[in-house]
Amino acid sequence: MRFVIIDPKTRTIKSVDCETIIEAQTIAGLGNVDHGVIGVGPRSGIGYCVDEFGMFEPPPAQQSFCGCAGRLIAGAAVLYGFDEAGETVDLLRSAVPDVQFYLGVNDVEAAIDRGEVKRPVIAVGDAVIWQWPQPQMG
Repeated sequence: MRFVIIDPKTRTIKSVDCETIIEAQTIAGLGNVDHGVIGVGPRSGIGYCVDEFGMFEPPPAQQSFCGCAGRLIAGAAVLYGFDEAGETVDLLRSAVPDVQFYLGVNDVEAAIDRGEVKRPVIAVGDAVIWQWPQPQMG
């Protein structure tokens, strides 16, 4: 299976062939992950996984960031394709939307101001209970 690894620390984007997504996560240096979706087409989409606490650890001033398809990504990410049934499929590097690498928190804030990426938030209805770059809740 073909995956794409984005590493904002080294500012690299590379394709890797792995038996499983877990193997790709290991290559990217990821342990426990959260998943999200970058985009969905009529019959396929692009999903991604990142470190589950990447927005908090290390603190934002020490983290590396990039943006892809309006999403802020903290630390390394593994991107993968999926079909209309939700099954993982090969993802070619050429199918990945443009990636912007950021120099630090000020660069990310400028990208948010430009509308390049959205500020990550946790909200219940209209009530925002956390937003980047605040420390982890509780």
